[in-house]
Amino acid sequence: MSKICFGCMNPIKDGEAVCPRCGFDQAARQGTPFLPLGASLQENKYVVGKKLSSNNESTKYLAFDNGSESAVIVREFLPNGLCARSKDSNKLRVHSEKATTYKRLLSKYLEYNRTLARLKDSSAICNVLDIFRENNTAYVVEEIEELSSFTEFIKKNGGHLDWDTARPLFMPLLSTLETLHKNGISHYGVGPSNIKLSAEGKIKLQNFTIADMRKVGTDLRSMLITGCSAPEQYDKFSVLDESTEIYGFTAALFYALTGSVPDDIEKRKNDNKLLINSNVNKNLPPHIRTALSSGLQIDQEKRVQTFEGLKAQLSAAPTVKDIQEEVARPDVDDDDDDDDIPAKKKKKKSGTSRIYGVISCILSLVLFVIIGTYWLQGNPFASLFEPENASSDSDAEITGETVTVPNMVGVKYEQAVEDSEKNSDYQLLKAVEEEFSDDVPEGYIASQFPEAYSEETQGYSLYITVSKGAKMRTLPQIEGKTVDQVAQLLGDESFITTQSFEYSDTVKKGLVIGYDAHTAGDKLEYGSALQIIVSQGSEAEAKGTDVEKETTGTNANNAAAGNNSSSSAVQQ
Repeated sequence: MSKICFGCMNPIKDGEAVCPRCGFDQAARQGTPFLPLGASLQENKYVVGKKLSSNNESTKYLAFDNGSESAVIVREFLPNGLCARSKDSNKLRVHSEKATTYKRLLSKYLEYNRTLARLKDSSAICNVLDIFRENNTAYVVEEIEELSSFTEFIKKNGGHLDWDTARPLFMPLLSTLETLHKNGISHYGVGPSNIKLSAEGKIKLQNFTIADMRKVGTDLRSMLITGCSAPEQYDKFSVLDESTEIYGFTAALFYALTGSVPDDIEKRKNDNKLLINSNVNKNLPPHIRTALSSGLQIDQEKRVQTFEGLKAQLSAAPTVKDIQEEVARPDVDDDDDDDDIPAKKKKKKSGTSRIYGVISCILSLVLFVIIGTYWLQGNPFASLFEPENASSDSDAEITGETVTVPNMVGVKYEQAVEDSEKNSDYQLLKAVEEEFSDDVPEGYIASQFPEAYSEETQGYSLYITVSKGAKMRTLPQIEGKTVDQVAQLLGDESFITTQSFEYSDTVKKGLVIGYDAHTAGDKLEYGSALQIIVSQGSEAEAKGTDVEKETTGTNANNAAAGNNSSSSAVQQ
């Protein structure tokens, strides 16, 4: 096989240091605890490329399948804080005190993904190609698909979708979630950031993880989605069930239909209303407003409990369309019955039928309006909806005045929100996903639509994206600092940190010696995982501590700190 680029898995020529297609530097290093570039799995069936993403459960790599001669995705079970990997070995070393937890979570990871693989026929989930154990961990191989951003799709469609557009996208996803739950698989992370669109325009649900990642209070640091995770996911004593998934699905649908996610849980606990722009709200069918409300109830017991129930609410459309079609339908002569009727009588019959038809339809419409008005007034969820900036939207409709779009780029997000509350010219809407920027600091607005200084009708929606700051972050100096200080420093730069332990004659016990495989001043990508080396003091001091422990029963915490450098691995 010809040489391949570890950044895009395309062939490159011998001696090419930088890929001409993707610009990836072939001499780049992938620091621990991640697999090194070019690592072999399954006896060289898979060759590991660059790391694509990492969370507290697993890490996703680009890889090459030598069997099919195609690029694939490989997910490695790599739970943060439970294991480490030496620079000279691909095998994971599990911290001895975490061995039981690691075994339990690994078993869950395997069972979860094996079940997911059996359901690969669903159009809304990824196609799992292979699952295997190696390096004292487990790997899941997935097919690569060309997927596009759902949030970008919403932006390009005016900031929100109407129900007729959203329905063929979301109803298959609802059916998929129902099937998954019947087979014991939960996602619990449905939201705009985990939804992609296939080339065929179908929703693909991304980032399946075991349930321990989707709830606080477990052995893994949780990853919840603001505005889309249900209240019970923030409570370690609550039980997650079908209604939890319904909350996330409904929140994602709410985003598609309105252009924004529901308020975060803490805010909604104080005010349960769902704020919707009045122009959007008035165009939502009543039965859809009801479905959104019942699916986003704060109280888990009051929320719609089953996918079947939610599906019924979303499908309970009024019959106005049928009535309109009846009014517009042309008369059709029945040849069998009317052949012997004189033309004059036939015309009279046709006219009479039309009159009765129109009267019937008018009566039906009147009845529908009466029932609809009564239904809305008596709707138990109607009080949950409150049109956002209703008065300003109404004024905009009446006046139709043209206004100049302000320049929000470079403005601090909190300041932009404060300014928007005083200005009725526009409705400020924040994109769910933030973007990297080398020029705009983190927390400030990086881009906007419509463009600054363009002309818009008063009451328009101004979409803004907040900067995450630079994608490449500089590693700070950490030598001699406490673990807590370093965790704060690296956390501020959004790095994920793990620890290893070494003896040191110069750095006091409990303080940080430095980075494993990196040095201060190195630049790493936002969200990268780092391993820091913590001092155990001098080897002589450590041995003295062990002797003291044996003779005086020194507490177990000191003993554990002294043993971390020789943590035993969980055997397969």
